[in-house]
Amino acid sequence: MPAASGQLTRVALDLLGGDGAPDVVGDAVGLMLRDALPVHLLLVGPVDLGSQILRERGLDPGRVTILPARCGVPMDGHPLDAVREDTQREQAELTVTVAARAVRDGLADAWVSAGHTGAAVAAAVLTSGRVAGMQRPALAVVLPALEQPVVLLDAGASIDPSPQALVQFAVAGWCYARSLGVAEPSVGLLTIGSESGKGDELRREAEHALRERLTAHGIPFAGPVEGHDVVAGSRAQVVVTDGFTGNVLLKGIEGAVEWAVERIGRAYGEPGPARRVLREVATGEFAGGVLLGVNATTVVGHGGGSAAQVAACVRLAARCAAGGVLAQVRAALAPLEPA
Repeated sequence: MPAASGQLTRVALDLLGGDGAPDVVGDAVGLMLRDALPVHLLLVGPVDLGSQILRERGLDPGRVTILPARCGVPMDGHPLDAVREDTQREQAELTVTVAARAVRDGLADAWVSAGHTGAAVAAAVLTSGRVAGMQRPALAVVLPALEQPVVLLDAGASIDPSPQALVQFAVAGWCYARSLGVAEPSVGLLTIGSESGKGDELRREAEHALRERLTAHGIPFAGPVEGHDVVAGSRAQVVVTDGFTGNVLLKGIEGAVEWAVERIGRAYGEPGPARRVLREVATGEFAGGVLLGVNATTVVGHGGGSAAQVAACVRLAARCAAGGVLAQVRAALAPLEPA
């Protein structure tokens, strides 16, 4: 349940998640405390380490709650198996499980991790369960397109969804886009051409299901869209695809943007302005993905993200929790037939 009006939104943050953890996460905590965000942080990790992180940065320990967790998700071996085992323990040991349980148990309103995406998804699903009417969760990322922001999902949570799951992604993404202020978002299906019937079997079946089900629920369907439509934001403001394709597209866009920024900056002899624009984008809504379809407000950040990006993920989680995005998704999915 979101924090009551006038209260700080409580966000649990994985201290050990991300390539630069725990130092980058600690630096993010410092940024958030200095900016006086309307958020109360629950730092999830070993108590001694959390206390040391705060002390080294001269941060007031009274402004942060440390939730004990023994370790992060092991990146070698089988991290998903480790999470499954941990969710069955009475006393969880992994940071992602403890953070997810904090939301489930009412200690936090949302949680954030910049660690292993699959582990975060597993912890959220196994701890809080899926939203009724949602077969699988989807990771929704906001792209700063030319005309209007575009919500791309799935960006890596569900690799091989069914056509019906893509319909559910579309409804959840439509709700999320509306929460961003897009009045009448239109949904597009990512494929290899804008003509009807393009793509593989999944895309062809999904197009038929989307056209039928979205129209019945009063949600505009733009039909098939291509990769360039994703960065335009004109034809569709919600773009659905499977998690494999979405993740590849997302990382391709990131790489292309970085290349363009550097080349344009060099061409004009001053890369500073272009780099500032890139930093602004990287520390805005684009900083992390919201996991839609689970009964807990969950944000997954980039593993190699900076302190400013981790802080942006916390802001995103707080905004989604305070804005009631989860409740909106539940309400929109309710009319859909159970999977």
